[in-house]
Amino acid sequence: MESSPAKTFQELRLNYGTCNWNLKKSNSNILPAHTILLDLRNEEEQILAQMKSKTRYNINLSKRKGIEVRNVGIEGLDIWYQLYCETAIRNGLNTNSLEYFRMVFTTKMEQESKDVQVKLLVAYTGDQPLAAMFLVLSSHRATYLYGASSSEHRNLMPTYALQWEAIRLAKANACTEYDMFGIAPRPEPSHPMYGLYKFKQGFGGQIYHQLGCWDYPLDPDKYAVFQAYEMNRQGYYQQ
Repeated sequence: MESSPAKTFQELRLNYGTCNWNLKKSNSNILPAHTILLDLRNEEEQILAQMKSKTRYNINLSKRKGIEVRNVGIEGLDIWYQLYCETAIRNGLNTNSLEYFRMVFTTKMEQESKDVQVKLLVAYTGDQPLAAMFLVLSSHRATYLYGASSSEHRNLMPTYALQWEAIRLAKANACTEYDMFGIAPRPEPSHPMYGLYKFKQGFGGQIYHQLGCWDYPLDPDKYAVFQAYEMNRQGYYQQ
């Protein structure tokens, strides 16, 4: 995995030719700066062939174990939120409110344009939900926006069934690429997102690094205080 340049070199490059040399690389990004894109223009067999063998095995295992993925819509928000809170507690993450996720749906519903769709997919064993995800479909791109899973029955590989169904749904909606939406910037086992990197990399695709968020501080002293707060808050990790 090709890594992004160090923060100091990024600032040097972006400030080159400016008057004040005051553009600062933010310590955290509102949206992921590093992601994996899958090419959906290929047939399903080719997409599967480009995956890691273990990922293909786990997808097939989930089928043999009877995992069923359902498109539950806004009615499944309570199921989603239970899995989401369980995932956040397990990984020590901050949480958004249930109303935040309700707004993800209702904002889309209030738009006249049908170019963007929001799907809530849930993987079940029988009637027990094991994993869930938000899938956003646009004119050409599908995005894995949020994901959550139960601590139970992880051996049934529900998250693999979920991703594969999302990929198939994206193809059915004429999307040409699938955005895995967020990986670690480097393949370092100590990074909090290393597990996500390993999981998402298994589905194949191309890794992309983006610039991420940048700041232009007007008050250096207040900016230093803000940076200190940002680095000490729960869930912060160094990029």
